[in-house]
This record gives sequence, structure tokens and C-alpha cells, in this order.
Amino acid sequence: MSSVISDILSGYKKALDASQEVYEELYTERAKSAKEFYNLFFKDLIKDCSNFDDPAKQRQIKRQIEYIFKTDNIKFAAVDGTCYKNRLGDYMVFFGGSYGIRGNIHFEGEPPRVKYEKWSSEQDVSMVAYVPVPFAELNDVSEEQFILKPDEEKVNLLSIHTQIMQLAEIYLIYDLIKASSLRPKFVLWDQSMSGIMASNDIGTPNINLIGYRHAGRELNIADVLIAYSHPYNEYLGVPSAKKFRLYNYVLSKLTKKSPQRISELIKEANIEEDEFLRRIKILSLRDHPKLKPIISIEGDLIHLNQEYKDSWEYTVNLFDTFCMNLFKKKDQSALIYEANENGESRRRWMSPDDLRFMISVGIRAVIEEAWKHDILLIGIVKDSAARYLSRNFLGVMRYLGEYEFKDFLLPWTDRSFLEIIPLGDDNLNAPWTTIEYDSAFMTLHLEEINGPVRGVQGHVVNTERIVVKSLAQFYLNRSRKHPLMGHVIFIDRLLLPSFEKGRLSSVHIAEKELGDIYPVVFKSNNKENLIQDVTIYILKILTRNLYPEVIGYPDPLHKADWGAKTLYKKVKSMIDSSGVSLKTRPLNKTFRKIREEIRRI
Repeated sequence: MSSVISDILSGYKKALDASQEVYEELYTERAKSAKEFYNLFFKDLIKDCSNFDDPAKQRQIKRQIEYIFKTDNIKFAAVDGTCYKNRLGDYMVFFGGSYGIRGNIHFEGEPPRVKYEKWSSEQDVSMVAYVPVPFAELNDVSEEQFILKPDEEKVNLLSIHTQIMQLAEIYLIYDLIKASSLRPKFVLWDQSMSGIMASNDIGTPNINLIGYRHAGRELNIADVLIAYSHPYNEYLGVPSAKKFRLYNYVLSKLTKKSPQRISELIKEANIEEDEFLRRIKILSLRDHPKLKPIISIEGDLIHLNQEYKDSWEYTVNLFDTFCMNLFKKKDQSALIYEANENGESRRRWMSPDDLRFMISVGIRAVIEEAWKHDILLIGIVKDSAARYLSRNFLGVMRYLGEYEFKDFLLPWTDRSFLEIIPLGDDNLNAPWTTIEYDSAFMTLHLEEINGPVRGVQGHVVNTERIVVKSLAQFYLNRSRKHPLMGHVIFIDRLLLPSFEKGRLSSVHIAEKELGDIYPVVFKSNNKENLIQDVTIYILKILTRNLYPEVIGYPDPLHKADWGAKTLYKKVKSMIDSSGVSLKTRPLNKTFRKIREEIRRI
């Protein structure tokens, strides 16, 4: 028997060694190709920010910081989350929470001083929810009554705990920036804002929450459509007049001024009248005869129904009230609501899609609040296999004639490609970053080398001109023969319309299926981008490199991660031990008692 096991293990080792050799050969080949690509073209897309130690550059950035934030004492916050689930007998327990760290950066003197603030006992630093769901009610959550799956496998597929965590993070940020006394001017979040918006943007037919009663009326399909059309910003041209969800653009224009001339909207959208009317037909709500239309058309004028004038505020209030009950009051019944099905009223648990809708409303509310108060909101992702820069962005830009380079076989991900660059350029020092590009390139891509530019499923495109993306490295030590490096991290930055209006460059994408799209692009490192300079400078200050496991990673996010992990350990222990109390409370009704109760009905 031992010889059989030995043969199995040795066979696996041989297969692993062979696979490793093939991988190393391919990686070496692609690394050489990446260095050549960098030297011939990509170096113009890299910004060496090590000159931030130069006094003249520091004075320029500090002037920009004081201009943006109106002070040289910047309040910052960092938010991270945690989640857990466990099966306890006939229950499934979901937990999701977030933890926040606050501090100040004092820009008097050099280097600037960073000080963390201690929270008072009255100030809640976390948003936590525990949701024990009996298996008897899990069909309400999963809506898979007639699909044969083990209960636990079904719950694993739902990932409700992950959604509760995302909602907790968003609500903590929203709560921070709404409170004037605590409001930070620089917020770090351990998530990709553009990724959160894209992954939770579900179709309206999947939202069971429609019909939920709040503040004296029911949430309806019109509220959902209006909520998804946000955020609005005139300076940035958000939402834009591209074909995908053209009605978002129409709603934003009508919210500002009603009525609007259809002929002018058609001209701005560069679209035929028949197609324009077809694409906004959803706003007539013809499939919902009990509701009044969102818009009405009289000749060349299009009007907004004034009943929906305060719809967005209503939906944001629903999000705020729901999250306050769930996370602050720890009331799990917030996840249960009355639903009308086949003429009968019944209690339902919120489905995963309902939670995604709440997340979608929350992230849009956070963005509009950040714009309102000139808050620099930054999303940081440590690990990702994304190729949006090296595949989507570069491919589309070359197709548009903005870039010119020949084909190269690059490493498999943006991170693996960029982490080769310091090995081939001895003059590059940390911090350094790529140029910023629009998050719409998460969806804009080429499927054929000669085009056209397409979105997901051909026509679906992320809302452009909201978030710009980049990758950066904050630790690079060349004191040894082989450089010591921190990982390249992924950065999402919310555009600041008050300061970037008139300064943003864009490229024009005109495709029959997409319409006209103008994503934000900083084409090369020669293009001035002062807000990115401010972002990298502040991140450089906050990256302390005190702990080897997070070299090159912002220290406040590491401390927020500590806090979230502490929450996780305490809550996990509490949840796991609660299984004992459930075992001491078996079903107290015998079959005889149940039968007698049924007979009395």
C-alpha cells in the first residue's frame, strides 16, 4: 500500500515540476517581450513620482492641496470590511461588517506629520449585521424551490455575507461623509468603486424589492429607473448621451430643466428620431399600467412627471433608513418585508438581487455626496488578475489611432506585466504610477484586431467620466543587486468635477452599436494631471512600510484591515459558539401537539 501511495506522490511531483518548467519558460519569454515593449512605447505611459521629494515639486503639490481642500490639515479615513457564514443545525448565519480608521495629515513642515485619531466610545467605528436564517426560509432567499441542490451548497452560491459586507462598507463611508463634524476630505476604500458599480448593476426584472413600502408609499419601477440613472454631474457630462441607457441622459436633463426639446436632445445624442424614441420608450411605463409615466411628450417637448421629482431623494432615504436599521440598530427584521404575491400578502427575505440594488443606490449616493463636498475618494485593490490596461485600453487606443505600437506577447495580467518594468529600467524609482484611464475601458474592448469597439454583450458600457483607473508601486529598494519591491496596486480615483472641469482630455469612440462615447484619458506622462499628483503624494505619505506583509500598501487601510479582522475573530467565535445554544433548544413541539393544533384550525 505504501508503495502505491509513494508512486502517486512521486507522479504528482513530476507533473508539477514539468508544469513549473513550462511556466518559467513562458514567463521568461514574455518578460523579455514586456521589457522591449516598455522601452519602445510603454515608458511614455509611466510617471516617475520619486521627484516628489524635490522641494519645488512639493511646494507645487501643497499649493494644489490647499486649493482643493481649503486647508493644510487634511482629515482622512480608511474603510475595510469582513464577512463570514456558518451552518448551525437548521440555521445559516450570515455576518457582514465594516471598520473605519480616521486620522489627519498635517502639511506644515517636511515630511508632513500623520496622526491617527482615537474614536470616542460614543462614536461607532463599524457597521455590523448578523443574519441567522432558518433553512425553512432559505427558498425565499434563493428562489430555487424546485432545483435539486443540497441546502448548504445553495447558500454558498448566494454569497449574501459578501453583499452585506459591501453594503456595510458603503454605508460607513456614506455615514462618514454625511456627518459634517467627522467629514474626511480623503477617503481610502479597500474596494474597486468601478467594479462595485458594474457587478451590482442588475436588471430591473430581478429586483423583488419593487413594491416595498417605505415612507407612506411603495418603491416602484420608476424609482428604480431613476436611481440607476444617477449619479448626475453637469461638469463631467454624466450621464452621457451614448446609446446604452440613453434614457439616463434624458432623465438627467429633465431633472435639471423640464420640459426639454426633443430635437435638441436628438442632436446632442447624434441619433435618429425613431431610434431616440424607441430607446426612451421604457420611461413611458407602458408595461406598468397602474403607474403614471415618468415622461410625457407633446409635439417637440418632453416633460418630466412632477410626481417623480423627488424620487431619487426617496430612494436614498430608503437606503439610509434600511442600513441604519440593519447596521446601527442591529435589527435583522430590516431584511424581511411584506410582498404581494398572487393577491396575497406574505413575508419575504430580501434576495441577493435586492441587496445588489441597495448597494447600487448606496454607491451612487456616496459618489454624489463626495462630489458635493469635494472629497477625494480612492479605491485600492491589492490583488487582481485584471487586464483592462494592457488589453482593453491599449487595444482600443491603438484601434482609434491614438497609440502606435506593434504586437507584443505580454505577461498574463496587468500586475505581472508592470512588476517586470522596474527590473528593466534601473532609473525608475518609487513611487511610480501609470497614466490614468477611464473605468469605461473595463467594458470597452476589441474582439477583432480591426475592430469595431464593443462593450459587454456588444452594447453594455460602464458609465464613463466618473472613475479613472491606474496602477502604482510605492516601495522599490535598489540597495541590493536584485531590487526589493512591493506589489503593484490597483487604484480607482473618483474624478473631482469642481477642479477638473475643463482640464479633462477624452477620446471619441463612435460606433453604430455604441453611439458616441467620450471616455477620459490622460494619453501620456507629458499630460499634466495635478489631481493624480495629489493622490500619489498623499498615498506616498500614508504608505509607511512598517510591516513586511504589506510593504507598499497604505498604512490606514492596513489598520482598517486589522480592525476588520478583530471584528471577524470576535464575531466568528460568537457565531460558532451560538450553535451550542441552538442544540439546547430542540423543537419543543411533539408530533402529537402539532397534530392537535392542526385539528383545531
